[in-house]
Amino acid sequence: MDKQKFSNFSKDHSWEDIDFEALERASIEYFQEQTSFDTSKTEKKRTLRKRGEHSTECKCPNPFFSRPEHYKPLAGELGHAYRRLTQKDKKTGKVSLRIRISRHPYFVWARKAVGRQRDFRPVREQLLDALFVLLVSCVDRATHIVTMNESRLAAELSPKDDNGNVIPATAVTVTRICRLLQELNKFGLIALPEGVQWDAYNKQFFPKHVILTEQAWKLIGVNLDKLYAEQEERLQAEIDGVLQPGEDVSVKTARKRWYDRMRHATLVRRRGEAIKQKRANKLGKLELNDRVYEMSNFLQRTLPYDELYHMTPEHFEKLVWQRLHQLDIAMAHEPPEPYH
Repeated sequence: MDKQKFSNFSKDHSWEDIDFEALERASIEYFQEQTSFDTSKTEKKRTLRKRGEHSTECKCPNPFFSRPEHYKPLAGELGHAYRRLTQKDKKTGKVSLRIRISRHPYFVWARKAVGRQRDFRPVREQLLDALFVLLVSCVDRATHIVTMNESRLAAELSPKDDNGNVIPATAVTVTRICRLLQELNKFGLIALPEGVQWDAYNKQFFPKHVILTEQAWKLIGVNLDKLYAEQEERLQAEIDGVLQPGEDVSVKTARKRWYDRMRHATLVRRRGEAIKQKRANKLGKLELNDRVYEMSNFLQRTLPYDELYHMTPEHFEKLVWQRLHQLDIAMAHEPPEPYH
């Protein structure tokens, strides 16, 4: 049956009448029309935006941190962890990295589990090595909470001038710290804080303080039994005299109390700054003599009566000028001391 089908097809000479040149021209015109239609459809929108001339190169590709000389040395397993990460040359006194956490096999083992296909870039590896030293240096012994927020971590890792101020041209940005902490959270090396993170009164976030997990201590190579024993001892020392007899507290509860105290202190500071700025804006519109007079009335209303009773006129006047200087609305120099 197949042979008969092919034999019938071979006897059909209708295909010989097809004009292949016309068919080729028609196909070319058709695809040209489709191509022109697609290009006109995907034409880029005209805009005045353009690429800036600034450099996108990393400002601080090789950050480093070591504890200053006036800091007390870390005790116990925290000190052992810091010495595991850094080493000091006995001849020159220069501190350098002993081990690089970014080259630990754990990052290769957990790479696919966190959704990564490649290793960190060299710039991020350098930041990770320096950041781990800083995290161990400022971690709380009782709760393992890093007591520095993201902005403070970035400032500590940034190069500084002779006056101790961060050099903006070579500073470690807060964005780099935030992104790296997000990656470390995926790897299970840090834990993010729990509870309320948004300050509804001031319309901004609370400072973020991360927690070092057990896996992070394993990567450093400390003795976990000693570390947890020191944690319990420190925790017990902090809660002595605070709890009722027979009441106990866990590490999770201690961390929650630490975050509550931190958020309360942040609210008090921010509200104090807002009130101070409001008073400065109000007094800044007045002349200098009126500023002094209004500040005198403010102190007379707010200071305790016993403090005002024992205060001399000279002391009261000096306090007025001090408050004006705190608001940056006084003269460049205080008035001279009154003659006695």
